[in-house]
Amino acid sequence: MLRRGWPEQVLTGRYSFATRRRDGLVQGLFDAADLLTDGLIDPKRKRQLHLRVDGQPAMIVLTEPYQQLPPGIKICGGSPLGALLVLCQRQVRHPSANSLLFEPTCYDVVDHRLGAVIGSLEATGGFVRPARTVIYDSSRQVVGRLTQPGTALIGQWLLVGRNRYDVIVNGVRVARIRQVRRMWRREYQVDVAAAAGLLDPRLILACALQKVYSLSGY
Repeated sequence: MLRRGWPEQVLTGRYSFATRRRDGLVQGLFDAADLLTDGLIDPKRKRQLHLRVDGQPAMIVLTEPYQQLPPGIKICGGSPLGALLVLCQRQVRHPSANSLLFEPTCYDVVDHRLGAVIGSLEATGGFVRPARTVIYDSSRQVVGRLTQPGTALIGQWLLVGRNRYDVIVNGVRVARIRQVRRMWRREYQVDVAAAAGLLDPRLILACALQKVYSLSGY
């Protein structure tokens, strides 16, 4: 069930998130999205975010509400176009206004093909302190953590260097999400090759999605 509908690279290898103008298969994906959303996608907007496998767009990231698609941050693909993985933000009660800056942002991770919550994320930092995400499985057991090196945060502030996140399980790095400098697009590469048998690759995908979804204009 885990492998159905997912490219093997997403489960055991390498893939990337990248912005790009529409052409070829990219245009086909957005034609399908345009049909599904009854023209709500504005063809003049230029910031689309795709999940790419072997250098080719395989899925698209949508963040806005559309008819026939679930709410939340979505990775969509297939024919007809449908949601595959969804981040559903949970509201957290803040005891005081002063705690807003340091309270985690919480998401349920939904495998929409199965209609099942497969885990959850609690994300903090990324602005005045390095990003940290606690990764839970469906039974609310901590199964890993995402960390951002301090040097990556400083580089992000100074617009030099490359941003990076590491996914850690029992003190061992099992995946890396790193920014790649491109002339005309924003790109993050994800390497999950070391995670086999240690962490559900869909949860790594969810961590990467939570860090890059703001690059999507849709």
